Amino acid sequence: MTNNKLQNGSTSLTTRGFAMPIIIAIVAVVLVLGGVLYYANQSGKEEDKMAQEKAMMEKEAMEQKDKDVMMTEEKNLEAIFAKAPSITLKDVSKSGATGVAWLAVYNGKTYHRVIAKNMPALPDTDFYEGWLVKNAITGDFFSTGEMKYNATSNETTLNFVTDGDKSDYRFVVITSEPDDGNPKPDKHIIEERFGQNVNLNVVMEAMMEKKEEGAMMEKEDGAMMVKYSGTVLAGKSAPLLDFVKADYDAALKTDKLVVLYFYANWCPICKAETASALYPAFNELTADNVIGFQVSYKDNQTNTDETNLAKEFGVAYQHTKVFVKNGTRILKSPESWDKARYFSEINKAMTQ
Repeated sequence: MTNNKLQNGSTSLTTRGFAMPIIIAIVAVVLVLGGVLYYANQSGKEEDKMAQEKAMMEKEAMEQKDKDVMMTEEKNLEAIFAKAPSITLKDVSKSGATGVAWLAVYNGKTYHRVIAKNMPALPDTDFYEGWLVKNAITGDFFSTGEMKYNATSNETTLNFVTDGDKSDYRFVVITSEPDDGNPKPDKHIIEERFGQNVNLNVVMEAMMEKKEEGAMMEKEDGAMMVKYSGTVLAGKSAPLLDFVKADYDAALKTDKLVVLYFYANWCPICKAETASALYPAFNELTADNVIGFQVSYKDNQTNTDETNLAKEFGVAYQHTKVFVKNGTRILKSPESWDKARYFSEINKAMTQ
């Protein structure tokens, strides 16, 4: 009996001793496979993360590119309207409405803008619409689109660009329209005609010569002026530049009168003032001891340098003007100026 027990015990120990390495091997295989699967899973997650980050970076790059293109196009648009001839629209509705219209042809396209004030209130479904007319009797006209109304400023604005030379369509009409689907103009509110003697193409060619980035400007006597990197928006003897800090810093080191105009591209007053007063004033200045900068203010083009400059001079409103001479601020005005006021204030500042 004792020998049988010993034999059984020996067999059991042998079996256990043989099974243990197998169990360990199985566990090891399971662990290895688990590690491989875990590593593969983590690698897949990391690759997915990298792919998502790459896609996000590409999306942000495309968005920034689109934003840069939009900014460039908007600056070009403002430069074109700065050189475009303008007319004052007449109130034919006896409503007290006023307006200014611009029309120009440049690079195979027609550009048109209207800024109107004190337009009469309309029913909720009615709207204002712009028209360019060649011959009303024969029906040779086309719509320039629905105008945008700003209830706060009581202004309506219209920007229109189309392919081709439409300079024959010189009669500008703004109408009030019921939402009835009728494509023909309804009640005339303000209107006026550009004279046939206005050469729109010549005006735009002049703009092409001046709108140079980083161009070296030359005086009549052949002497070279300081080279600036910002876009020339208006002026020749006295240039008005799109703000670049390096240009501004260079101007401060001279004895020139520095004129700053804080501009927001969403501001109708800014658009009207630059086009009808600021740009024309600089275009007519003959003195070479004045330089101006259009500084973006609280819009989608404003950079850190422009934000800091506004803080430095305590600018709280768009269309604020700041004059700097010999490093000292000598004038600050948030009021809207006409061209005569620009001439008056600039001439006064140059004698100080």
